[in-house]
Amino acid sequence: MFRGMGMAVAGVGVLAIAVLAALYVDERTDHITPVKHVTNEELRTIKPDFPGNAVDQRDRFFKEDDPYLPSMLSVLKWKLGGNRLQEAKENDTWRPEVLDPQIFLSSGKDGIMWLGHASFYIRIGGVNVLTDPVFGDPSFLPRIVAVPSPISLIGAVDQVLISHDHRDHMDESSIRAIAKKFPTATFIAGLRSEDLLKGWTTPTNRIVTAGWFQQVETGDPRVKIYFLPARHWSRRSLLDTNYRLWGSYIIQIGDKTIYFGGDTGYSEHFREIGELFPKIDIFIVGIGAYEPRWIMEPNHQDPEEAVRAFIDAKGGLLIPMHYGTFDLTDEPPSWPLKQLTEAAGKAGVSERIRSLAINEALLIDN
Repeated sequence: MFRGMGMAVAGVGVLAIAVLAALYVDERTDHITPVKHVTNEELRTIKPDFPGNAVDQRDRFFKEDDPYLPSMLSVLKWKLGGNRLQEAKENDTWRPEVLDPQIFLSSGKDGIMWLGHASFYIRIGGVNVLTDPVFGDPSFLPRIVAVPSPISLIGAVDQVLISHDHRDHMDESSIRAIAKKFPTATFIAGLRSEDLLKGWTTPTNRIVTAGWFQQVETGDPRVKIYFLPARHWSRRSLLDTNYRLWGSYIIQIGDKTIYFGGDTGYSEHFREIGELFPKIDIFIVGIGAYEPRWIMEPNHQDPEEAVRAFIDAKGGLLIPMHYGTFDLTDEPPSWPLKQLTEAAGKAGVSERIRSLAINEALLIDN
């Protein structure tokens, strides 16, 4: 028996080595060769000269002005190389405050409620929007702070916006629960995301996938939604790297324009979005999961870059996200908010930063 177990373990080890060797050879020789551009032909593109999203010879999306391929070998180097911030991280006792979600949800007031990480519940003028809903305790996502799922307390959902397919933004169990409770909700995501969403939603849920600079047909004259660029990537397994498109959103409800940044590194797309939408009232952007910079810089901006992005886009009020919820990278939990405060002070925009407790809402006056 034990001999058989030992052989099985050895077999797994040999397989792991073989997989790593194959990855090494592949990554050493891999490259991006532009082949075509794709878009959703049924949707309107708001940037006249945009040909669609670029796809390479392996059918992978890439950002033409900043092409990027994630490296499994770099991840291994990071994980095996130790964390220079480990002691500071272990001694950091800060945790975000978690409020009772019923305070806002039962109030009937309009506002933007942070549900942790990149999950927001937006309720304005009778329109109800969820962004990147990840509730409860998803697999492979160690929590910094416990946050019970709010689904049973949410009374209405019209639109669900998903920025990309990473598991801390696109959670199967949360999407299934939302679709079951709200069978008429529309799910919106980047191109090719329907391969997952069709299996997680009900036959009556509508699914719309968009390319960058495309306006999504919501079916509701009260709300306009646009899918926009981000500097990031996508993958849910070893074989689907950059198969599904990632992005950010502009949400317009009544006279309010809200930017939801999804996951992104800093780039010129913020300035371009600000030019396309010159009055962004609320600018929701990530400030966490940024250390070490040598591997995270193409994926996640740090707090100083978040302030720069806010200024580039000429945002009115910045709400930070993507921190204080899951333990994803090397920085201590308190650093993102502290460094955001410092960066905002240096840039002279401190009065335009509004951080929220989890389940706290920024109230909106119409």
